[in-house]
Amino acid sequence: MIPPTLPQGPRPIPHMSAVAPAPGAVLVVTWDDGRSDRVDLSGWLEAGHPYFQRLRDPALFATAALADDSTVEWGGDEDLAIDSLNLALLAEQQRVFGQPELVDWQDRLDLSNQEAADLVGVHVNTWSNYRTGATAVPPMLGIACRAVLKDPVLFAARYRPRRNGRPPVAAE
Repeated sequence: MIPPTLPQGPRPIPHMSAVAPAPGAVLVVTWDDGRSDRVDLSGWLEAGHPYFQRLRDPALFATAALADDSTVEWGGDEDLAIDSLNLALLAEQQRVFGQPELVDWQDRLDLSNQEAADLVGVHVNTWSNYRTGATAVPPMLGIACRAVLKDPVLFAARYRPRRNGRPPVAAE
C-alpha cells in the first residue's frame, strides 16, 4: 500500500489562452497548453457571494472575456471575475470519474478489492461491479476517491489493511 502524499509547495497558477461562454452557465476554457475544459459554473454562482448571482442573466454571462491569462471577467467589471486557479479546480472536479479512473485510483494506492471497498464503505461485490464497469461509478464515489488521493490524513483515518489468511478462531 502506498499512501497518498500532499503536493509540495504552492499549486502553480494555470494560464488560459481563451475563454468562451456557452449555454447553461458554462465556460469553455482553453489552457495555455492547448487542453480545454467545459466548466459548469452554476454551483459556483449559487454558492458564492450574492453579487455573482447577477451572472444568472444569460446576456451578462455571455460577456465573459479574459482580463488577463489568469482571470475571466464579465461586463468589464473587475469585481465580477473568477481566477484561473478556481476554474482549474472546478474543471478537475467536474471531469468524469468512471471505471478506468477507479481502477487507476485503486492501483495507485495498491489496494485489494476488499480494502478499497472497506475504505469507501461499500460491499466488495459492489466494488467489483464498479471496477469491472458492470455498474456506473456514482459521482459521490468519484469525489471521495479524489479526496483520498489529495489528503493523506483522510486516507490514514479510514484505511484498514487486510491480512492474508483466515481470520482467527473466535474465542469461546
